[in-house]
Amino acid sequence: MFKQKKTWVLVADGARARIFIKNYKKLNNVTGQDYVGDNLKDSDAGTDRPGRGYESANPARHAYQPRTDWHQYHKELFAKELCDVLEKANEHSEFDELIIISPPKTLGDIRGHLSKHTLGKVIAEIPKEITKLTEHELVSYLDNEL
Repeated sequence: MFKQKKTWVLVADGARARIFIKNYKKLNNVTGQDYVGDNLKDSDAGTDRPGRGYESANPARHAYQPRTDWHQYHKELFAKELCDVLEKANEHSEFDELIIISPPKTLGDIRGHLSKHTLGKVIAEIPKEITKLTEHELVSYLDNEL
């Protein structure tokens, strides 16, 4: 008897994500929840204002550029947290195939944190920002893309 493959669909951006299981023409939220990361302003995540310095040749002052882009840092942490969820599910054989839909930068962050074994189950990567689509709209979108 032919066994139906379990296909998971990760729809994510840098601050929110949903994981679905694809059943024919419908999607069901795997965990029943949306994942939401910290999407803080730089002033909330790091320092209030960058430090100030003086020119050595004249009395002009200028602001130093922060060494860390806190907004980007939180997006990378969020991608790593999503990958931890996927890795744990993969260890328990909860899916056979994986489709990842996210903006190019987030897609790269996710790809960088997944193990080779989990990456081997990725059947499609779609570099788009579609986290705001409803489940019904996502089904239509996947039918057109795949």
